[in-house]
Amino acid sequence: MDSADRRALLTIEYRIEPDATAMRLLRAQLRALLVDHAFEPAKVEATLLGVDEVLMNACFHGESQTKGETVEFTVAVWPDRLEMEVRDRGGFVAREGHSKDAALLPDEDAESGRGLFLIHTTMDEVSFTPRPGGGTRVRLVKRR
Repeated sequence: MDSADRRALLTIEYRIEPDATAMRLLRAQLRALLVDHAFEPAKVEATLLGVDEVLMNACFHGESQTKGETVEFTVAVWPDRLEMEVRDRGGFVAREGHSKDAALLPDEDAESGRGLFLIHTTMDEVSFTPRPGGGTRVRLVKRR
């Protein structure tokens, strides 16, 4: 989260099971938080789509579901933005495709590969970093 001298208006930390029910509950809470803090409807939907993609990656590509581990999600509300982090314990492999410039929309007949494109398209800032002790940390920022 932001290391500035100021503090976030609100910070909430979640540990969620890597399953559809937990992700649906988190999505509903995040939607309510965005609406309560006056984010425009289009930004609410974009944020939810981007977070869904990151959570799906953490649960399935990050192997949280197969390892039976929770996924950590932190959200902080600032006057001008929302900052989020998704953390898992999967095997992080840094790739060129994690950068915004390389996250291209795949061919229309491709069965997968849209996740990174959607994450970068829906967020104002995105970073993927390895997590100490193993895993991935994804930082997301959505401005008002």
